[in-house]
Amino acid sequence: MKHIHFDVESDGFYGAYWACKDGSDCTVIAMLGDDPEDYMAHSAVKWLIRLGVNVLTMSPGKKDYGHHNYPLECIEKAMAWLKLHGNEKIGIAGASTTGTLA
Repeated sequence: MKHIHFDVESDGFYGAYWACKDGSDCTVIAMLGDDPEDYMAHSAVKWLIRLGVNVLTMSPGKKDYGHHNYPLECIEKAMAWLKLHGNEKIGIAGASTTGTLA
C-alpha cells in the first residue's frame, strides 16, 4: 500500500498517511502502538480503507517506547495537514501503546 511518511523534524509529527483509492473526505487518526507502519498499523489501515476512510497512523517518534511526552502540537499539525489535503471529517482512535494518548 502506498503512503506518505512524516517525521517530527521535518513535518512536526511522526506518522504515515494512507489515502483511499476512490477518494474520501473522512480520516481516522489511528494511534496504534510505537510504529505507524508496523503490522498492527497495516491491519487497521486495510480495514479502514475498505470502509472508505483515509487513515493517518501516528506515534510519538521512531521506536519511542517512553511516551513520556507527546505534545498536543503534534496532533494539531497533523490535523492541519489533513484539512489542507481535503479531509473535512477527522476522528481519532487508539489501541496498545499509544491508545492512552488518543
